[in-house]
Amino acid sequence: MRLLDESIKTTIQQTYSRFLESRGLRARSAQKQMIAAVARTLGSIRFDDQGKRLGEAHVAVIEAGTGTGKTIAYLLATLPIAKAKGLKLIVSTATVALQEQLVNKDLPELLQHSGLEFRYTLAKGRGRYLCLSKAEQLLEQQQVMGQMALYADEIEQRLEPQVLADVQGLMEVYATGQWMVIVID
Repeated sequence: MRLLDESIKTTIQQTYSRFLESRGLRARSAQKQMIAAVARTLGSIRFDDQGKRLGEAHVAVIEAGTGTGKTIAYLLATLPIAKAKGLKLIVSTATVALQEQLVNKDLPELLQHSGLEFRYTLAKGRGRYLCLSKAEQLLEQQQVMGQMALYADEIEQRLEPQVLADVQGLMEVYATGQWMVIVID
């Protein structure tokens, strides 16, 4: 396994120090170990002349409690490596809450306090976008159910008023042309 170039190691170390100093924080041993583990793992990845990755055995499993700085640790390790190699970094999260934390807290803090220069954007899965045909169908069904409900169980199938209002509101905003249309085949 080949180690990281000294210049990348130095950049990671300086970036971590700058981030801590700017925020008035002290280095944590566990966080430093996480940064090193991620950097070593990514540093061992090799590419052929066409830029294709060689091998697939480059995995690091890191477990640590809440508040130990895992997100900052892996970002401080990966961003300088990606930048030095001219690569894009893609971070995939298991929860929307972690996406929000990354976009609204961690990445802005890194930009402000680390000295790193990078851009980021949030790309959500297709399940997070409004499906126009399903929304229209839902609104039509709710309208018909409201007019034709004869039994209590049919009334119970109706959407909660707030959910219905949210869907109607989204469709109204869409109708104004303010949203870019996203088509998924």
